[in-house]
Amino acid sequence: MDRPARPKEDLFDDSTMTFGEHLEELRKSLGKALFWLAIGLAIGLLFANRVVRYVQEPLKAAIQEFNADRDLAKLGFNPKDKAVAPLRQMLTENGLMWELVYDVPDEFMQKFTLPPTQSGDEASGDGAAGNAAGTDAGGSETTSGDPAGGETTSDTAGGDTTGGETAAVATGSDALVAALPTGPIQMIELLAQLPDPSQLTPKLQLRRHEIGLSSLKIEEPFMIWVKAGLIVGAVLASPMIFYHLWSFVAAGLHSHERRYVYIYLPFSVVLFVSGVSLAFFFVLRFVLIFLLQFNGQLDVAVEPRLTYYINFVLLLPLGFGVAFQLPLVMLFLERIGLIATEAYISSWRIAILVIAVISMMVTPADLTSMVSLMVPLVLLYGLGVLLCKFMPKGRGLGSDAYDPV
Repeated sequence: MDRPARPKEDLFDDSTMTFGEHLEELRKSLGKALFWLAIGLAIGLLFANRVVRYVQEPLKAAIQEFNADRDLAKLGFNPKDKAVAPLRQMLTENGLMWELVYDVPDEFMQKFTLPPTQSGDEASGDGAAGNAAGTDAGGSETTSGDPAGGETTSDTAGGDTTGGETAAVATGSDALVAALPTGPIQMIELLAQLPDPSQLTPKLQLRRHEIGLSSLKIEEPFMIWVKAGLIVGAVLASPMIFYHLWSFVAAGLHSHERRYVYIYLPFSVVLFVSGVSLAFFFVLRFVLIFLLQFNGQLDVAVEPRLTYYINFVLLLPLGFGVAFQLPLVMLFLERIGLIATEAYISSWRIAILVIAVISMMVTPADLTSMVSLMVPLVLLYGLGVLLCKFMPKGRGLGSDAYDPV
């Protein structure tokens, strides 16, 4: 007696495709994915500037704290002292820096005072004669840059102009050069009258420090703008991109294999986003503060470059996101029979050591970022053990497995 035919377990059991047909399906899926990526890029470019400015905020805050601590230390204060906390807060919130200046005597600075701009009509009035910078006590006009006080006749005082036009008066640096003594000998004699630095009066003043990132190439800001737009666009278009790629991959999987993807893929996304969020919103601040300490120790000015900082901000959260996949890796190794659950439990000390080494390699060489990654990974290791012990097994992941309905 012939047995009845068993029902088909999957609709794709008898389906066959040639290699060329597979390539054609792959081409269509990639084309649709790229189409959605282009739409996401167009939208992402609209928000790229805001994203770049937002990403710079942790670095700017870290630099402000670094400058405040360095200035307070130079003044002899302990930045961690509670009594100095209000002053430190004022410096960091307003982006202020201490600056030491010296007061130069007024009688010396008068020799560098520039004459005011005069026209021919203004020079004939009483106000112009009284406000002339080169006028001495007797009322005769002198050039402001002549240390010997030699008298020279002002051309504008006589009102002799051609066509009613006054002579052009130099401004800015040209006016300063015109007012200074002509010739190196007079300048040396003038500088020789400068008092000894020990006799100058020191004075502290606050100066607002504008913090910004630098670019060494003309196309660098444009490339950063495109990169930020591409990242934002990829995130926005990721659901449709994954959908079209998954439609190609799912055709070659059995129903129970697709079921595992439906279960573990959302779990993997949640772990990845958790790692990225922890790195950017918590760990990045401490990493930047630690790295800036070496600038203070080596007395190196902080001039961060935009490209290097953006790459650093991308790599650090990416490392955290990949490291947070530990429970799924443990579950996969247990399901294929490579490592038993009892081995995970008995080797927990070795696992903690390995986690510490991985945390040291992924993060910068500071204790805060290392511990910030190590502690979550230890907790995720325990989560992986629980998944291996209590997660139901499905067919295809072990000899004693069963396929849940």
